[in-house]
Amino acid sequence: MASEGEDPRGFGEAARGLVGATVGADGLVERVRIAPRALRLDSHELEEQVLAAVRAAQQDRLARVGEPADDLPPALAPETMARRLDEFEAEALGRFSQMNASLDELLRRLEGP
Repeated sequence: MASEGEDPRGFGEAARGLVGATVGADGLVERVRIAPRALRLDSHELEEQVLAAVRAAQQDRLARVGEPADDLPPALAPETMARRLDEFEAEALGRFSQMNASLDELLRRLEGP
């Protein structure tokens, strides 16, 4: 059980630290961090790594507060998590495309007329 003053959030990582997740005191995902190098993974592998980081964060939170896994909120239902992962994947791919476009533009400028 969490002692007074201890952070009830859970933290998890996957893909050797390239993907991280934070779960709030309520058991819901607060934050997912995806390092730019993780975007080199194919979409299926990135999805698995995000899910692994979220699960690690959930387990960490449960270990901190001592609540059984059966009491997880409905927002953590598999369908909801799959939808959220799809949203994270789309956002990550969009950011990757923006980074590629920026790098291409920078290279064109460096090459000059």
